[in-house]
Amino acid sequence: MGIKEVRRMRKKSRVFWLLSLVLAGVLLLFVSGCESRPAADVKKEIGVTLRRPEIMLVVATERNRYEQIYTDQIWNVVVSADGTTFQEYLLNQIKQFTADIKRICAMAEEYEIALDNREKEQLRLLAQDYYSQLTQEDKAYTEAEPEDVLNLYQDYYLACKTVNTLTKDANLEISDNEAKVVEVGQIVVDNEFQARELWQAVRTEGADFDAIARENSMEEEIYRKVVRGELSAAVEEVVFAMNTGEVSEVIEENGQFYLFYCKNPYDQEATLKRKQEMMLLRKDRAFREYYDVFLEENLVSVSGRVWQDVSCVTQVDTTTTNLFELYKEYFPN
Repeated sequence: MGIKEVRRMRKKSRVFWLLSLVLAGVLLLFVSGCESRPAADVKKEIGVTLRRPEIMLVVATERNRYEQIYTDQIWNVVVSADGTTFQEYLLNQIKQFTADIKRICAMAEEYEIALDNREKEQLRLLAQDYYSQLTQEDKAYTEAEPEDVLNLYQDYYLACKTVNTLTKDANLEISDNEAKVVEVGQIVVDNEFQARELWQAVRTEGADFDAIARENSMEEEIYRKVVRGELSAAVEEVVFAMNTGEVSEVIEENGQFYLFYCKNPYDQEATLKRKQEMMLLRKDRAFREYYDVFLEENLVSVSGRVWQDVSCVTQVDTTTTNLFELYKEYFPN
């Protein structure tokens, strides 16, 4: 399995959490590596408890998703220079995620944010529905009882509600221009004379940019989606001003020469997705203003002993994958 595939797997694991929480309305604090920390004047010590069946429900969901795509060979794939395996990487992500949910729930109490009776009833129905779909193997692997499912969903919902309540007045609007995604083809060479010959070739009537690019470009990737801030300012100005079918002039950067072909000047679906992601990041910044103050004023400790011997490698044929998908069905907004 190559490095590109490994990078895609890591990206997909982050994207899964990101999108599941975008849909629910809560933030992925662990993406930025946010940790609880004592401040100089800690006012209160708060202990929160992670229960093993609750974390195992999340572990089982992710374990099964990845095995369905990559088989059980995924877990020992090394994903970083320090020898971290994909299993270690994913479990660390889940550990941070579950701990942050608990911290936000502790924060909810400080702000007097709680579940109302209607929410509790809906969460009870959701938990019953999800638990009824677990196989005996799922239950054996997670050691989950109905109460564990309910507790997990209640914490998850309360974290969402806390974030939404504290950021409801924040300016989260993102314009189409800010989020705009364009799709371009590119040819990259290290010789200016060759670049100018190729520029003439691709501008010839009936020229096949794709074929010319694949035959001559130094880069394997021909087509790419581009967002603002990804390219240098000079290149971005050219790329975002092009119309469908246009070819740029030869652009030189860092000893290499580029030709860009505009395949789609406005990818509507990708732009909408990016807008949602940018809104999440803006929401994250707004929420952190509250969250960082909370962690400065409170020492929040999360017991880690529950993670001892947790593994994605098991002979138990667990199959559950819809922990968050089912939540979205019950709470689409």
